[in-house]
Amino acid sequence: MRAGSVRTATGLGLLAMAIWSTTVGASRVVMERLGAFPGAAVVLLAGGVLLLVGTSVRHRGLGWVRRLSTRHLAYAGPLFVLYMVAMYCAVGFATTRVEAIAAGLANYLWPTMILVFAVLLLRERPRGWLLVLGSLLALCGIALAASTNVGGLRGLAAVFQTPSLSLGLGLVAGVAWGLYSVLVRVHRQTVPSGAIGLFLIAAGLIMAGVGRADWAAVRVDPPTALVVLYMACLPTSLAYWLWDLAMRDGDVPALGALSNLIPVVSAGFAMAVLGVAWSWELAGGAVLVSLGAVIARGAFRTAPRDSRNDESAPP
Repeated sequence: MRAGSVRTATGLGLLAMAIWSTTVGASRVVMERLGAFPGAAVVLLAGGVLLLVGTSVRHRGLGWVRRLSTRHLAYAGPLFVLYMVAMYCAVGFATTRVEAIAAGLANYLWPTMILVFAVLLLRERPRGWLLVLGSLLALCGIALAASTNVGGLRGLAAVFQTPSLSLGLGLVAGVAWGLYSVLVRVHRQTVPSGAIGLFLIAAGLIMAGVGRADWAAVRVDPPTALVVLYMACLPTSLAYWLWDLAMRDGDVPALGALSNLIPVVSAGFAMAVLGVAWSWELAGGAVLVSLGAVIARGAFRTAPRDSRNDESAPP
């Protein structure tokens, strides 16, 4: 694969991260107006339908469905659905704001898991000590940034002393998304990106079932509908589609390392929009995450092996 194609795909992954980093306020509005589970169901179902329609228009019909790999559907599909359901349930089942933040922090193990699975499944050969150092620095930075509005690191650490369902689901989501992202690279030749639409709809149906008792209280007004449309069009359908393209042909180690920036950028964006003053925790977290991302990427001395030779990926 040409270097320019790798850079383009990596750039698409960075764009997906930028879009994901703007969703904190929007997702909060949807969940407050519609409820945690119905809100998630509506966004996932709408995003899935939009992506299926877009894929069918782009391919001038449903012929792309015949190209779906049964192996990918059997392994990666359930991982995508598991990630979505676990992530939204982790937030929905959290009993306090601090617990929700801790669950989100656990979910952000996925950038590190991408690097781990890149080594295991893509035959990457990093310098181990740099990878460990960079990953640890990034995780510490995320923890420091997450502690901004919850009483500092002591307030956040108190949550982890009492394991909860919400925290466990956050961990499951982090591992599932890291593995799914790398499997996309493994099966990229036989799976159209439109398969994500099917996965989103499956996750949305599950969330609709989980929150079936909350649907009676759902009320949709024009402002809420606009926010739902934004969430469905950009952070859900577009961003996940861009990420899928990036995982197929981009620099997987670089994207895995740079993904650590999402929670810090997201927190900074939300604080700027909401008029909340920056804190030393957020600034320090941003520095640690950035440094960790650079070190973790530096552990991989060359471009991803299967970007130079497609046959290096396992069948």
